[in-house]
Amino acid sequence: MTPRRMLVNALDPEEVRVAVLDEGVLQEFYIERASRETLVGNIYKGRVINIVPSLQAAFVDIGIGKNAFLHASEAVAPAGPEGELARRSPSGAPPLPAGFEPGPDTARRAPERHERRPALNLKELLRPGQEVTVQVIRDPVGEKGPSVSMDVSIAGRYLVLTPETRRTAVSKRIADPAERESLKALLQQLEPPGEVGFIIRTAGTGQTARELQKDLDSLVRLWAAVKERARDDRPPALLYQESDLVIRTIRDLFTPEIEEVLIDSPEVLHRTIEFVSAVMPSFRGRFNLYEEPEPLFHRFGVEPQIEGLYRKRVELPSGGSIVIEQTEALTAVDVNSGRLVGESPEEAAFRTNLEACEEIGRQLRLRDIGGVIVVDFIDVREGEHRRDIERAMKDAVKRDRSQTTVLKMSRFGLVEMARQKIRPVVKLASYEECGRCRGTGMVRTVESMGLWLMRLIRHELSVAGGLGVEIRLNSEVAQYLLNTKRKDLLKLEEQYGRGVAILAEGNYDVERYEMSRVT
Repeated sequence: MTPRRMLVNALDPEEVRVAVLDEGVLQEFYIERASRETLVGNIYKGRVINIVPSLQAAFVDIGIGKNAFLHASEAVAPAGPEGELARRSPSGAPPLPAGFEPGPDTARRAPERHERRPALNLKELLRPGQEVTVQVIRDPVGEKGPSVSMDVSIAGRYLVLTPETRRTAVSKRIADPAERESLKALLQQLEPPGEVGFIIRTAGTGQTARELQKDLDSLVRLWAAVKERARDDRPPALLYQESDLVIRTIRDLFTPEIEEVLIDSPEVLHRTIEFVSAVMPSFRGRFNLYEEPEPLFHRFGVEPQIEGLYRKRVELPSGGSIVIEQTEALTAVDVNSGRLVGESPEEAAFRTNLEACEEIGRQLRLRDIGGVIVVDFIDVREGEHRRDIERAMKDAVKRDRSQTTVLKMSRFGLVEMARQKIRPVVKLASYEECGRCRGTGMVRTVESMGLWLMRLIRHELSVAGGLGVEIRLNSEVAQYLLNTKRKDLLKLEEQYGRGVAILAEGNYDVERYEMSRVT
């Protein structure tokens, strides 16, 4: 059986990639570029710029060039003097959302939109110019700034410190009742300061009270340093920065089931060994340097699997496929049938849909697709088949560290999902919008552009003064106008008594042109 491996490709300082393989199949993938480092998990001391009641939100300057978005549901009523870190009173602490646990790209997981805690009245809580301490919970996307929360938390190896909740809990991701009871008993042995709370993570399973207490003490010291900086620094200021991608991923994803971690950079391995020796020394021997001449990701067949993440179509074992189309706020997934021989249409559709469920769950994780997701399954008639597909889809997202909600299948065979959106999709780390098609995937034809320019020329001649108009444009479009539309251009010149000068530019795209009046 192929071991479960974690591979770290960090030879190029401009880009670091981490992959987790299960029997050679890519299950987790994270990429971070030096030019686009994530802000999620960072804690800032900021200043409120303005409050927008219609949005139930405030905009906060945290010193990154874009104001951060603070929704009312992420606000916390302060308990101390102005300028101190806000705290939540024990009686006001909301229940933690199901599955709450930090992941490799965040120190906390915010509730889904429909699970948000009751929103406070921001106009009563904050005012423009006020200093606040906030934590980034979602990276900026496009023109939008980052989303932040006043309910900060800091992740350790086994625990998550939650100063604003002041309660202790066991991660909902730990499903074994016996293990949960054992961890709850350990909670009673820990000695946290009275003003903070914490959650035992899944990595805390099987740990002793001594190890948990050691992690807790480290987090409490870190939190004390954050509070001290918050008192001394003037906003905007960075109070706490999350660990780099490699340390973050090992902290959050490494489990005893991972038999080997290969790192191709000696410097990164050295830094990793220091971290591992401090938090889990018994696993130090599993972290090794990869020194083979063949690139690490090629050696284990990861590169072709990564390239597949950038394609719309994903093939299924049966010959079927799924097609993933992303927009800014919604992703549509279409399941297409294969060529299964010897099965009834109902059974063929059912089997293909089950294969699609597993692959959709994997693709959502790998591509880090968030927001609303609509899956169009192949139509099945039997009620039991529909329920099995729903269960399969829910099972497929269970291993996802981002919170995902799956609704029942509609009459039209659609399944709606909502997945927590923390950072931009993986594709945006390596691709940018096409300058020609502006992200549509299509460009205007030469004929269409030529006809549109004819209408524009007619308009300019009718309103322009002087001798006429001059237009610089793509050479193919220019050829179309000078050949196919030559008679029409001559008629326009005679009608308006003005000339039209067409200048071909070989380096212009089909849709590019420059028009000016000749005086």
